Amino acid sequence: MASYASKKDLTSKARFDFNTSRIRENGRGFSVTMEALGKMPKRIALVSFYTDDQGITRVTGTNSMGKTYHTTNSGNDNLKIFGNRFYAVGMPAIKSAFQQYGMEILSPEEFLTDDTKRAAYRNFTVRHTVANQVGAKIGKFLKNMTNSGTTLESDEAADGFELLKINKRDQVDPKKKSVPVNNLSGSFDGQMIESIGYDLCNSLGVDAVLIVYNSQLADERWNKTRFWMSAVNMQLFGPNPLPLKEGKKDNNLYSKGLFYGGVRMAFKKGLLINPKEKDEAKKAIIEQQVNEAYVNMINGCVNRLGQFMEKELKKAKK
Repeated sequence: MASYASKKDLTSKARFDFNTSRIRENGRGFSVTMEALGKMPKRIALVSFYTDDQGITRVTGTNSMGKTYHTTNSGNDNLKIFGNRFYAVGMPAIKSAFQQYGMEILSPEEFLTDDTKRAAYRNFTVRHTVANQVGAKIGKFLKNMTNSGTTLESDEAADGFELLKINKRDQVDPKKKSVPVNNLSGSFDGQMIESIGYDLCNSLGVDAVLIVYNSQLADERWNKTRFWMSAVNMQLFGPNPLPLKEGKKDNNLYSKGLFYGGVRMAFKKGLLINPKEKDEAKKAIIEQQVNEAYVNMINGCVNRLGQFMEKELKKAKK
């Protein structure tokens, strides 16, 4: 991962990762149009910053001779450590990068300004449609049954954040330490989008909410657990600017909340975060380079999202 410290412009590596089915004139759809929104959202709450590890299961042996299963995972304590580390180095970059596009990112201490907002945030639960709940359980069962993917998933939010988990279970490549290039591009979970984009936004009194999460994997190498960065993810949600026409009823084709955008920077091969190094001075240099690399990744994700919204807004104003 340290090699990415010198790669300052990673914008092209960030791919869109949200349901791009845009709202029509009746407001139905999953993604906002900048024409309907009319302007960039000004005040955006960063409501969750977390690290996700889907777990790696290796299977050795045969059916006739017997199989052995070995599963590795970062563990919740390590995920908390990495979450805090990358939030500390990434938050200034998030604020600065979004500011270039006229958007102000607020940390929890900045948007939780009274007891009502604090209670709403701490008690908030991401809703999901029944179909997505059932699908997630079936997917988890099939993956575990065939051992073709992951079997031990862990998530931890950085200090001060609630865990507002939005990503689906990924199919992990245990050899490459990689995850797919998309995760939420096919999301039809209207309840998730509405609860985050509308309910949470309204209760916090902001224009939009942002969720950032890192996809990590862990495995044993050189007689010690090594950690890989597999993807950096960023999703933006907000209220639907087009209300239902008078007399119409809400249904599964209309959502009060929408995707405002989303990107995912996934790597073909996971990037090793803590390579083997005994020399303390060299280890410190590597750790600093890893931090710089993460800042470059954050900037790339923000620029991809910001440039897209800015371009769409300019087209809408012509």
